[in-house]
Amino acid sequence: MITNFGSCSSVKHKVGPTTKRKNVQVVVRTRPLSEMERNERCKNIVSCDSVSKVVSLKTNTCDKYSTGQRQFGVFDKVYGHESTQIQVYGDVVAPLMKEVLNGYNCTVFAYGQTGSGKTYTMEGRHDESGAFSWDSDPTSGIIPRALHQIFTELSNEDIDFTVRVSYVELYNEQIYDLLSLSETSQCESLRIFDDKNKGVSIVGAEEVIVRTRDEVYDLLRRGADKRRTAATLMNISSSRSHSVFTVSVMVRESGLVNGEEMLRQGKLNLVDLAGSENIGRSGATDKRAREAGNINTSLLALGRVINALTTNAPHIPYRESKLTRILQDSLGGKTITTIIATLSPASSNFEESVNTLEYAQRAKNIKNNPEVNQKITRRGLLKEYNEEIERLRRDLLAAREKHGIFLDKENYDHMVGEIDEKSAKLEDLEGQLAGQLQRVKTLLEDFEFMDENYQSLYKKCKAALEKLERRKTEIEKLNKDLAQTKDNLSSANAALKVSENSFVRLRAQAYRLQTGRASFYKDLCVLHDRVDSLKKVIGCNDQMLEAFATDQSAQLAVGRGNVNRYVESTIERMGMGQNISAELENSTAKASSEVIRSIAHIENEIGNFNTAIDETLNTFRKEAEKAQAKLHAFVSSCNKRLHSQRGQIDQFSEATLGRVQKMNNIMGDQKESTSSMRMDLNATLNDAQSMVDRFAHSDYKRVIATGVTPARRRNSFSEELVELPPAQELIQSQQQLCTPRRTSFYRTRDSILDSSDFLTSLLSPNTLKENMNSTKMDEAGKLETIGESIERTASSTLSCSSRTEKRGK
Repeated sequence: MITNFGSCSSVKHKVGPTTKRKNVQVVVRTRPLSEMERNERCKNIVSCDSVSKVVSLKTNTCDKYSTGQRQFGVFDKVYGHESTQIQVYGDVVAPLMKEVLNGYNCTVFAYGQTGSGKTYTMEGRHDESGAFSWDSDPTSGIIPRALHQIFTELSNEDIDFTVRVSYVELYNEQIYDLLSLSETSQCESLRIFDDKNKGVSIVGAEEVIVRTRDEVYDLLRRGADKRRTAATLMNISSSRSHSVFTVSVMVRESGLVNGEEMLRQGKLNLVDLAGSENIGRSGATDKRAREAGNINTSLLALGRVINALTTNAPHIPYRESKLTRILQDSLGGKTITTIIATLSPASSNFEESVNTLEYAQRAKNIKNNPEVNQKITRRGLLKEYNEEIERLRRDLLAAREKHGIFLDKENYDHMVGEIDEKSAKLEDLEGQLAGQLQRVKTLLEDFEFMDENYQSLYKKCKAALEKLERRKTEIEKLNKDLAQTKDNLSSANAALKVSENSFVRLRAQAYRLQTGRASFYKDLCVLHDRVDSLKKVIGCNDQMLEAFATDQSAQLAVGRGNVNRYVESTIERMGMGQNISAELENSTAKASSEVIRSIAHIENEIGNFNTAIDETLNTFRKEAEKAQAKLHAFVSSCNKRLHSQRGQIDQFSEATLGRVQKMNNIMGDQKESTSSMRMDLNATLNDAQSMVDRFAHSDYKRVIATGVTPARRRNSFSEELVELPPAQELIQSQQQLCTPRRTSFYRTRDSILDSSDFLTSLLSPNTLKENMNSTKMDEAGKLETIGESIERTASSTLSCSSRTEKRGK
């Protein structure tokens, strides 16, 4: 039989999908202190933090600045001494079983110093009662629990499956089959070779079909009996070899593909590595020392492989040890790998614990490429089995009929030695070839990288050449621009000379203007003197105006008093007229009443007289007749007199009443006219008073405030006329101020003598003269146009004349 540790079959049907690269899963487990360690009074120096997933070791340093702890991690899982077999299996191995059943290869191996609990973690203790299931057995290890879970999962799915197991050990760099029933199996080592389709394979390893977990326990017991162990000072039953327990699962899928049944296969490698040990501390001698040396050698080779994988070395030394060849696909290959690092918490094992944790920390950086195994057809599997049966039959027939070649034992041993030597050389050459191929691959990658760089450099060079051509074109254009600039410079020099001549003429004009300005300044001083005399006159006028305002105010007050007295006297006279009219009415009424009383008295006297006459009539009848005529005449005359007096009284009364009424009307008219006259006079006086007040208080104040003539200011030139340097000196000084043109870069720079700006900014002499004539300098030294100066002078003259007129008024 051939046991392979890579791909399960060479029969191709369908390539499974490759998942993304994933790191090797690393788990750290710490066991409790053993009885021997407690007797030696060793301290627990390991603390595990399952949350942060780090492991800390207490150090014995005396440095006061040291924290006294050394941390390792971060790992995938961390378990302390209180962890159980069920917990470790459920978190670490149970998820891998589904991957195995889905067609992946998975590897779980335990690493650690001797006596740290590797074998207990992988195998555990067997429960003979059978009362526990795989997820409830408290002492079962990973190997039996994994097989039990596989059987349980496959039985629940009710599908056809086949489970094969193989169990080999690597002792002193020799591979032995632990499940072989031959008595010479402990002496016959197995060969290992590489198959390009199947990967690393062990020739002669027996694969046993198992159907129940009891059969698995029997095989584990048989392998444990054959496995080499020995007692050392550090472990009573120390494993002296590495063991590899391989489980191959083949499951028939439901349905047909192209009319054929498909088989899905997965593999689980459970590796229990021998513990690394210090020969001096373990007390190993002779044979045990050689065993420890071989164990450490294989573990060191494993460490070098891990270092090469983590540093991306071009050559991975898988062939330095058979252990690394067996684990070749598990480290950096297509297998899902999990490493369980076991620790001893004792302070006496501090160095071994540090080495184990550093080993695990490096292994955490290994990346694998898990890939599903190729599915095979039922026909292909049967063909493969028939070929193997035919080969075994021919070997059996040759051995039975002795048709083979028989040699002397010494010659045979010599031939076998040569074959082994050549095989070793061949393996070494294959390793060198693999290294050379890797180097060639690296060189090809470098060549591809250089090719990509060459493409980019070629593009850059091409772009640089194009840029060079553009720069040449720009240089030619710059040369043309330079020639044009020289022409412009000569034109500018000529224009500058013309401007220089114009400036000489303008400077002479400026001197003439300055002389005229001086005479104008003298005239302005005379004008200021006149203004000062005018100020004195205005001061006298102001005094006279104040006196006139005071006199006018007094006269207005006197006139207002006279008017008031006239109005009051008029009102008193009107009151006296009203009283006289009332008295006249009363006297008229009294006279009328007296006349009426006198008339009544006369009538009474007449009545009395008539009565006397009637009484004396009898006696004086005769005389009455005589006197009757007289009496009638007297009565008629009295009546006439009465009637005339009554008419006169009535006329007098009517005339008096008319006069009184007319006087009342006249008095009313006079009162109304007097009131209106008083109101008009008051209004006139108020207007006059307001005009006087406005003149005295408003206009006069304004005259006082703004009528002051401008103070005499010194008017002189703030700039002095200087000599203009020649044109050549101006050009040289301007060139010295210019930034020199850089010659290291082909970039154009604008010149101050560029024709587009400089020539357009040049002015002809006539234009410059007109601009000079059209501008002059104000009192503050600022330039202003002549029109603005004339407007400012006219406005100031008008304001002065208006103020003079107001003050004269």
